[in-house]
Amino acid sequence: MLFRAIAVSAALAATAVSADLLTIPIHKVPDEEHHANLLSSHTPPHLAIMRSPSGIAATGRKLIRGGPDHEENVILHDLQNAQYYGKINIGTPPQEFEMVFDTGSSDLWVPGPSCASNSDNCSSKSAYVKTASSSFSEVAAGSMSNFSIRYGSGDVSGKFGLDTVTVAEDCTVEGQTFALVDSTDGLGDVYENAAFDGILGLAFQALSQDPQANTFIANLQDQDGVDRAMFAFYLGDESDGELAIGGYNEDRMQNPNEINWVPLAMPAYWLIAMDQVKFGDTVITTGQTGGIMDTGTSLIYGPEDQVMSMIDAIPGAELIPQLQLYLIPCETDLPDLEFQIGGQPYNIPGDQLKIRDDTGMYCFFSVAIMQFATSSEFDTMGEVLEEKVMNEMKNLTGKSGSSPIPIELQHDTWLMGDVFLRRQYCIFDYENEQFGMAELKEDFKE
Repeated sequence: MLFRAIAVSAALAATAVSADLLTIPIHKVPDEEHHANLLSSHTPPHLAIMRSPSGIAATGRKLIRGGPDHEENVILHDLQNAQYYGKINIGTPPQEFEMVFDTGSSDLWVPGPSCASNSDNCSSKSAYVKTASSSFSEVAAGSMSNFSIRYGSGDVSGKFGLDTVTVAEDCTVEGQTFALVDSTDGLGDVYENAAFDGILGLAFQALSQDPQANTFIANLQDQDGVDRAMFAFYLGDESDGELAIGGYNEDRMQNPNEINWVPLAMPAYWLIAMDQVKFGDTVITTGQTGGIMDTGTSLIYGPEDQVMSMIDAIPGAELIPQLQLYLIPCETDLPDLEFQIGGQPYNIPGDQLKIRDDTGMYCFFSVAIMQFATSSEFDTMGEVLEEKVMNEMKNLTGKSGSSPIPIELQHDTWLMGDVFLRRQYCIFDYENEQFGMAELKEDFKE
């Protein structure tokens, strides 16, 4: 996710469209504002292939739960086309927080009461007070108690605890492990102005800071909160969007019987093996190429040699070192970018691969280079913009020096952000360890 702040507004009234479905309208930030914030600062993500000796680092739409006969929703707001956040409640009586729903991490954390005094950027955030909740409990003796995530600019740290967590009206998990954060210095100044308080991760347990504790999705199924451990995103562009939990919303899909299911390469990130990448008529890569499906990333990142073969085909493309993005002539007609996944082509039109700055005079290529690094290099990296992205790449290193990214995909993996994901309906099947895509209905296409 991009830790940057922009204004997002949402309608206050909820509209019930059926007895089981609650919809709340939201408003998306215009592209001009999104691009201006994106271009204000940018550093590409890094992919580590060895585990850091210091440990692992981690990091209005509607939320639907249940099957066709039982669906509930909670508003999710779009932040810079890269963050999707909504309200959850923790504790008894409930304490409310705005949370990023993030497929690129696995932990749940919110500010604790000491966060504001320890970190200036935390002063405006909602803080969880454990003494105000009758359902709070400390972690069991012998369990992991300290929580720490390293971002590009520093650490976010705190203590683990357990409490009741609720999304939507009554989609509840009891005894959910989460972190009460007492320092958010690692998020930098941008967190202070961001619209969210914390993060609710939707990736697999292997990436959690405490791998012995179930993630929210796993607990939701174990406690019969949903029939299926599954969720789905419709990432609306200039329109309302939604996140569905417990299944998927067939009303968003052109044909619910035509879902392209692809098995995960390994259940840590939402990592699949792609068949081919093409840029116009040029085949960039064939065979097994990794693709991490991450709703928390706005751009698309690829291995250097593959991205450079695309850059070489764009006359006048020039790297801007401060941004690590390529400046391209605005009048250039870019070829389409095609990813073949599960035997089917998924196309991004060339005109969707440009980012125009707020002056309208300069354009940038929305595909950037994924930086591959050894774990030791993370200790010397400066402050980065897409801190979570770098954090995610570190998590791919796994435990005890092993890597949950298959060896055949190391150095050959793309990070597929919203530029790609919002062009189809995306289904994340946690239980069966597979990722699905379906064509959007015409009304929901860009």
